[in-house]
Amino acid sequence: MRAYWYTKEGSSLRQIQPQLTFVRILIVISCSDSSNSLKMSGYNRQGNRSATGKSDNRIKHTNAGSRSDWKPNPSKNDRCLDSASGSQNNKSSVKDAASDVKNIKPIPISLDDDGSSKKVKQLGDKSETDGDDNGRVNHPVFDICPKKVSSVIKLKAPLHVMNREKRNQSKQAMKGQNIIILGPGMVLMKGYISSVDQISIVKTCRELGISDGGFYQPGYSGGTKLHLQMMCLGKNWDPESQPAYTELRAFDKSKPPKIPEKFDEMVKKAIKDSNEFIRGNTGSSDEWKVFPCISPDICIVNFYTKSGRLGLHQDKDESDTSLKKGLPVVSFSIGDSAEFLYGETRSIDEADKVTLESGDVLIFGGKSRLIYHGVTSIVPDSAPTSLMEATDMRAGRLNLTFRVY
Repeated sequence: MRAYWYTKEGSSLRQIQPQLTFVRILIVISCSDSSNSLKMSGYNRQGNRSATGKSDNRIKHTNAGSRSDWKPNPSKNDRCLDSASGSQNNKSSVKDAASDVKNIKPIPISLDDDGSSKKVKQLGDKSETDGDDNGRVNHPVFDICPKKVSSVIKLKAPLHVMNREKRNQSKQAMKGQNIIILGPGMVLMKGYISSVDQISIVKTCRELGISDGGFYQPGYSGGTKLHLQMMCLGKNWDPESQPAYTELRAFDKSKPPKIPEKFDEMVKKAIKDSNEFIRGNTGSSDEWKVFPCISPDICIVNFYTKSGRLGLHQDKDESDTSLKKGLPVVSFSIGDSAEFLYGETRSIDEADKVTLESGDVLIFGGKSRLIYHGVTSIVPDSAPTSLMEATDMRAGRLNLTFRVY
């Protein structure tokens, strides 16, 4: 398409150099100024030549040096909306909008070690340790079953994997509990907790863990942190508590949640079943070889991530009466398997090792009440698929240890 510029010289019109390229320009139209408008009847709105094929002489003459000031006169169809619609454009509104866009600040996001996202603290945000209205110090909430937000479609476990788990559970039920005596006063009950009960335990701990007195990372005053998340039920315990057990948690003054009644019933049943096994296999009536029935008033819940571990130690902060009676510690294992060490001394080289799997119950009391024990490593991705799908639990191991103060 050819375009022509005209200018006035005296009383005649002179053709200027033809322009060979048509340039499409976006023009901000002003409805109020029609004095300097350019009337182009020779071209229609779409830029096509009119039917006459000629442009008429209705051209506003101006200086060549002021071409940038030219503004077309809008046709009836191109007129701006009236002021009542609120859509009239002007330079100031465009400038304000651009300023608003520049002032928008993105919220920074970072990833935890396990891949979950969290908002990075910004200037002016309330600190997690600022405290609440009661003066208690806040701490980061640790959710063992975080809601997973992902655009990736999650596939169900293969059918053969699910069937294998069901077969193993059926075999376990048919042959009875697989109970192993590890030593005097120390019994391991393999696969004792059913899949349904495991799911129930995880969901209950999740609800307690995100509430007041829930999970946190314990540590020492020097700054050293334990490689796990912990929550206490019944009474509070931490590595530097004086006395060892307290009614309130020291750093945030929160009260530990109560032990759920369902947990109490499971502990009593485990002790009862283990005693029946011991009596049936030893033929002894020596009560020292069986465990006293207990109603726990303390439960320490630990969650180990893939890198979690716990050094060899003794559970000896309970009362002298509890320790002298040899009242047992009952441990539930849920999720990933753990390499568990135990021995008469604190030496790792002299310790025995056993793998604690999801659903296992370990009981130690009597002569083994003060045995040294610890977790050296977590076996990655070893948790039952059905458990993980039903609970959305993080990869790791959930461990509950019950005892009497």
